[in-house]
Amino acid sequence: MKKVQRKPFDTFRFIMRKILLVLLAAIVLFPVFYMISSSLFSASDFNNLRLLPSHPVWENYTKALNQKYFIRYMFNSIGTSLITAFLRTAIVILAAFAFTHLRFRGKSIVFAALVLTLFIPQEAILYQNYRTVAGMGLLDTWAGIISTSLFSAAQMLLLMGSFKIQGKEIYDAARIDGASDPKYILSILIPLSGPAILTVGIQTLIVSFNSYLWPLLVTNKNSSRTIQIGMTMLGFSESGQLGPQMATLVIVTVPFLLFLALAKKKIETTLIRR
Repeated sequence: MKKVQRKPFDTFRFIMRKILLVLLAAIVLFPVFYMISSSLFSASDFNNLRLLPSHPVWENYTKALNQKYFIRYMFNSIGTSLITAFLRTAIVILAAFAFTHLRFRGKSIVFAALVLTLFIPQEAILYQNYRTVAGMGLLDTWAGIISTSLFSAAQMLLLMGSFKIQGKEIYDAARIDGASDPKYILSILIPLSGPAILTVGIQTLIVSFNSYLWPLLVTNKNSSRTIQIGMTMLGFSESGQLGPQMATLVIVTVPFLLFLALAKKKIETTLIRR
């Protein structure tokens, strides 16, 4: 095969683009690198401008893991996040399916009401949500943490756009073949809209895991708090132990970075198959 010769300008542009990408990657990854590096700092290392520890202090991780409620905080965060992601994704799928495939009375009014919720600041309904949850006796429970995060109009609109791309003809053909709505959703709609649904699930998981204000309001016991609240209550900041505090951040953050990397590969694989 004849080898293609690059023009000098094209070669220069190619090199500059690679350099720019490397710089942008370095800017994005530097906070993660410094977080991991500082988790191994000794107390004296924090008093100096350093990028690497003078000698790695692995005991910081031991102190973080040995905190009385650390495992419980992580368990609460992961449990509530996974349940929230599953339930919200399921509810959003059903809502998007209803508005794109079904006909029912008051459809436009219900749709407009749901979209208008996008313009309501969450802080404006925070107090009423708290009163409702407290009145139902759901304080210090997973149900209380999850209850206000079960629907997102923005995610519904995202899935509606994906569902419309599939075309209503597929739905009509499935109905003619005798497929029920649940079977059509599980067997056809979800596989065809995999990337969009996976995006909704991952987004919900991250937002739920990082939620701070609402879990702070509805939890009063250490046994029911999430890790985002618990990190401020482990006592490392008050005692000046910044190393264990940074180690806690690494333990909380790195697994999610790995999960996102795997999810990204899954999304790319799904797109290629399509």
